[in-house]
Amino acid sequence: MLRSPFWEEIQRAVYEDRMIKAKYENFDGEIGERILAPYSLVCKSSVWYLLAEHDGELRTYRVNRFHSVRLLEGTFTRRPDFDLPTYWRAQARNFDNLPSGYRCTLRIHPERILFIKTLMPGRWELVADEEDKGWKTISLSMDSELQAKMLIFGLVGDVEVVEPGELKEAVAAQAREVLKQLT
Repeated sequence: MLRSPFWEEIQRAVYEDRMIKAKYENFDGEIGERILAPYSLVCKSSVWYLLAEHDGELRTYRVNRFHSVRLLEGTFTRRPDFDLPTYWRAQARNFDNLPSGYRCTLRIHPERILFIKTLMPGRWELVADEEDKGWKTISLSMDSELQAKMLIFGLVGDVEVVEPGELKEAVAAQAREVLKQLT
């Protein structure tokens, strides 16, 4: 997993109780600017989250969705009633109640990253950047295996399935079926 380019600023803000001005991409792909009071960093399933107060409300932000982070001079005081374990247990329950969707990992040609970014805003993250070959390894949150197969067939030649293995098998079986129909 690649660490956010803003990791050090976020970490420093948490440690020093510093306000930050950040551009953040929500799940729908919209990017907005906000002033945050960063309370804590938490990791769940290899994904880092920032717990921060915004407009008087505690919220959870995926660290890899920040587009910019700037430390501000102002500091903040955490709510006296804030209890990290209690807050995070409630958030984890909310995560568990969301539709799980379908997760897959793909190696993709770098020229196709813009396509993925446009088609699936907020639903993918860079896992590895193979500088020697130029290919990118990304993790995607899809609605179903069928949607993943459609994406893979649309990117044929510029994509490779890393995991899950069942998806590789399903794509291979579908490809055999297509070839059979064409001959």
